[in-house]
Amino acid sequence: MLTITSAKITNKKKLEKAIVQAFKQWADTDIDDEHWRYQFLEREWNYDYRSPTIRRNKAKYPNPITSPRNIEDWGTLYESKEYNFSLSSTGALASWHWGATNSSGQEYAHYVHYGTRFMDGRPFTDDIGLASSFWEKDPGQALKMQMETTLAGLNAR
Repeated sequence: MLTITSAKITNKKKLEKAIVQAFKQWADTDIDDEHWRYQFLEREWNYDYRSPTIRRNKAKYPNPITSPRNIEDWGTLYESKEYNFSLSSTGALASWHWGATNSSGQEYAHYVHYGTRFMDGRPFTDDIGLASSFWEKDPGQALKMQMETTLAGLNAR
């Protein structure tokens, strides 16, 4: 049996810096590069569409578009992603925004995510945005691994 009667954290700043570094690495690589590419371009979403989609770019897409399918959408939505990482006295924050607009000038990421009366949503941010299941999904597991690797590096020094 192992009993710990006391413990002490030394060099708090170094520990904080390592945690922020791991979080930034996770946000930059695991999420901004890999996760969003998978969600938009590689994942095939099953959804109940009420009417088939007819794409104007018939050379690239067979018509009608049916389920399952990705949400590539000519790449417009995916390419409109804006990523911001900031660090303040209250902590580190990674945020993403998709600003692609439709022919009416309205941003449409919300409609893709939550759906409309014509199609079910494809909730591409839920793996990160839902705290209740975050640690069980790939992004949460990737953050755990990034933290473990970074903290193990502190012990090796």
